[in-house]
Amino acid sequence: MKQLACVVVLALVAPHLIAGDCDTKGVIIEKSFLQSVHDCTEYLQIPKERLMQYMANEFPPDDETKCLLFCVGVDLGWWNNTCGLRVPSIVSYFQPVQGDKQYEKRTKECLERRVGAIKSPNSCCQAYETFQCYFQEFGNLVTCPQYVRLTKLQATQAALDCLTMLRYPEDLLKVYASGKVEDSPETRCLYHCIDLRTGLYNHNGICLTAFFIRDGDYNDLRYLSRETKACRDRIRQSGCDKCTEVYNTHKECLSGLGEEGYTSGIITAAAKIALTNLGVGCTSEPKSCVTQAPYHPTYPPTKPTYPPKVYPTTKPPCSVCSNRYETAKPYPSPAASVVPAVALSYSNPKPASSSGNNKCCMGQVYNLPFVAYRAPLCTCSRCVGRQH
Repeated sequence: MKQLACVVVLALVAPHLIAGDCDTKGVIIEKSFLQSVHDCTEYLQIPKERLMQYMANEFPPDDETKCLLFCVGVDLGWWNNTCGLRVPSIVSYFQPVQGDKQYEKRTKECLERRVGAIKSPNSCCQAYETFQCYFQEFGNLVTCPQYVRLTKLQATQAALDCLTMLRYPEDLLKVYASGKVEDSPETRCLYHCIDLRTGLYNHNGICLTAFFIRDGDYNDLRYLSRETKACRDRIRQSGCDKCTEVYNTHKECLSGLGEEGYTSGIITAAAKIALTNLGVGCTSEPKSCVTQAPYHPTYPPTKPTYPPKVYPTTKPPCSVCSNRYETAKPYPSPAASVVPAVALSYSNPKPASSSGNNKCCMGQVYNLPFVAYRAPLCTCSRCVGRQH
């Protein structure tokens, strides 16, 4: 039955996978704003009660909320603790209102007025005021997940993964490690693997918006220009293979945009790591020529052993120990002489006294609440004195 279910699922999913409807995931990160808010409340250990407030898009100006939005900015890549705001990343989380042509101007003026007025190097305050300007002036908050830029370290790891999966020889790794990333079939397919793994390329071709976000520190709007899109489409429609399509798009359309030499730089860094992993270039540490003196353990002196001293017995053994196999004598059971007590009856509020004497003090109550039981009036002199 399980095999039949697997076959049915495979029959439904396989056509979409073969047709290329699903993008390769690789190390791509796509995250929504609210998901990042949830994660940061966990990182910063903010009470759950406040999470409901944030989910309702309420962000009061307290220190806890300000540092929460700083965490969200770092998590989604729109805030850098050194350079500050990355515009390409934050604008992907806001949608301007249709017909509004002043949103960019209002946002810029808000940033100059609110963020520029902060003199202290408080990153939480700066990130909070930056978010508020976009939240109030730029447009509506986008709820669906957006592409999150990878750090240079993450991108280098993706390049290292591609070098490993493509099984490039050691000689080629040495060429890349020296800084020479020249045109070759291997280099072209390496570019394709890196862009595919990091979300810069999918079944629709080169994603210019992802490149714009990747180089967020430069805010290079030429990535989104008509000329760049036309150049990309021209190469894609030329009929070349995917490796050549990606490489030629980099060289003919994206050269000079954003960070120059980004991809070749991470290839060089990844090749150096790959060579280190192979053990190439690792120098063995020289062994020390100083010889240590042999170690001779010393043992404590052994003490002479003495045989245990046997003392003569002066008292004859008792009869019980000497006659171990004697038949045990029966002893009368102590419980045999005990007369079973008469069972108590719980029908009366109070059990009858065995002596027949009428005591003045209240007895124990069985199966009745305390207020429901009243002892009969006592006529003895001690109780009469208490009543008065």
